[in-house]
Amino acid sequence: MPTIRSAVALAAAVAGAAAGTVLAAAPASAATAPCPAGYYCFYQDANYNRGTTGWHLNYNSTQSGDFNNPPASSGNKRNQLSSIINNGNRTICVYNDVVLAPDKLLIKVPPYGDVPNLANIPGANDNADYWKINAC
Repeated sequence: MPTIRSAVALAAAVAGAAAGTVLAAAPASAATAPCPAGYYCFYQDANYNRGTTGWHLNYNSTQSGDFNNPPASSGNKRNQLSSIINNGNRTICVYNDVVLAPDKLLIKVPPYGDVPNLANIPGANDNADYWKINAC
């Protein structure tokens, strides 16, 4: 079933990119991934860092944040994000801070949705600068 979900999400991403629209991640069974219930989690590597030692960030009440020294973490994690899990009931909006232009919404992750690989969404992988909750 995850393969079908990934194929559908990829097809939607390609179709959305061709139409020039912002995409929302498809709802998925995020409960099977390493992110606590009620939290949203960001991962350095694709597929939620499975098989790697990349960083990850878990939040449940932070309404917004910057990947340059994010809350409860240390170090710059800007332009390194590759996968997201939303195990909560709020929408996650991830942005790219575009110099001298309006910031670009990279992706909206709906409640209980996930994005295993941002590389499948044109322009989204390793381009995240900050996030907001329920503010897309």
